[in-house]
Amino acid sequence: MNRLWGKLAIIIALALVVIPATGISCNTPTASISEATMAPDVNAEKQPVNPTDVFAADTPEIFCSFKLSNAPSDTHLNAEWIYIQGENATLANTVIATWKTTTEGTRYIEISLSPPGGWSGWYTGEYQVVLYIDDEEQTSVPFTVE
Repeated sequence: MNRLWGKLAIIIALALVVIPATGISCNTPTASISEATMAPDVNAEKQPVNPTDVFAADTPEIFCSFKLSNAPSDTHLNAEWIYIQGENATLANTVIATWKTTTEGTRYIEISLSPPGGWSGWYTGEYQVVLYIDDEEQTSVPFTVE
């Protein structure tokens, strides 16, 4: 019987060394963002319709659609809409809008923005939407207004 326990102890010790060395993880999956896309509209499933990264200055609303995967309960998402550069030099590198929510699960999410208050349309130039999970940047999606 002692030999059996000895062999079992060796097997457990080897498993504790070999499994971490192989990169096999026993952790639960963490939340991630993929398929971040700009579009002039989204469908009922919140997926992009006619994806593009170029919009006209008179576009009434610009959408960013992305897939959230494996988000545990109480996952905090937020986004920043940033005017990078262009027609209005005084706004260069300015956060023009923010968005945040708390959610869970796997699904498509859409956020959108109309020209910010006081703007008679979009300023021409370069923009980006930066997406975060639990305050850690995940991806940024650039787009242009012409």
